[in-house]
Amino acid sequence: MNSPLVTAIIPTYCRAAMVRQAVETVLAQDYPAVEVIVVDDNTDPAEQRGVREALADFGDNVVVIPNARSKGACGARNTGILRARGEFIAFLDDDDLWMPGKIREQVALLERTPYVGALCHYIDVDVEFNHARRCRPSEPVFTRQQALGGECPTSTSLVLVKKAVLIEAGLFDETLPSFQDFDMWLRCLAFGDFGYVDEALVTFVQHGGDRTSVNLKRRMAGLAAIEKKWGSQMNGHTDFTAFKRRVQVDALIANGKARLGLHYFVAVDFFVRAMIADRGSKRTAFWLAIGLLGARGGKALYARLLSVRHVETVAVTA
Repeated sequence: MNSPLVTAIIPTYCRAAMVRQAVETVLAQDYPAVEVIVVDDNTDPAEQRGVREALADFGDNVVVIPNARSKGACGARNTGILRARGEFIAFLDDDDLWMPGKIREQVALLERTPYVGALCHYIDVDVEFNHARRCRPSEPVFTRQQALGGECPTSTSLVLVKKAVLIEAGLFDETLPSFQDFDMWLRCLAFGDFGYVDEALVTFVQHGGDRTSVNLKRRMAGLAAIEKKWGSQMNGHTDFTAFKRRVQVDALIANGKARLGLHYFVAVDFFVRAMIADRGSKRTAFWLAIGLLGARGGKALYARLLSVRHVETVAVTA
């Protein structure tokens, strides 16, 4: 019996060195039928050349194509989806990594269940704070009701989904400045649930580079668009005002963490704003304390907290 073809889609922008490592983790999978498409979202000729040179020795094992749609990760993903030949589509961000068995386990899950998509646990690597921890969902299934309640997989790198479902759902919304994955999964979940493989099979890397999750302006603009698009349905499953506050606070904390080692007062300002937005919660008070202690003292306190709370940590490998 032939294994169904899986297409791995990797958008890349200004990360030629990182994308090579990401591709290597796809080619190292023990699944026999994988198509790898790297979608180059760069417009600078030097960056485009860097991607080609970084991947040149993979030969025909990796297809590199330019993003033919709107610029940005979702336009690049849609370019890849429309080019893909696979029955299943898996996404990988160019700064994340897959672990051995990721594709094999997710395809097996979809073949023995009615799920339309497969997720997995992951290792969260925080480069700035030099730690990694295993992250698991609270439920073994991701449903549309959960999504309408404000839940969303941490990264597209966790997801493998049937191509037919992506096409029927209408692809990623390229007009959204952020929350494109949240919107996409909400539409896909109308066709069925996503199931979880009970293993950590992705390394999700948080670093100090350019990421939508720390771009406060784009984050809040995307949230406003989501409220317009999904707010009326979400209000039946969650307090959308509280959801917006949580998103804003998460973005402010992420900004503070990203700047702690380089811009002390800027980092503290973000933590203060988070505390005000979250009405003096214990969580934001803790992050403000970390900010006030500075990079060295704050990171030491954070490491101590992980130890006291018995958070399952692993060796940092990224």
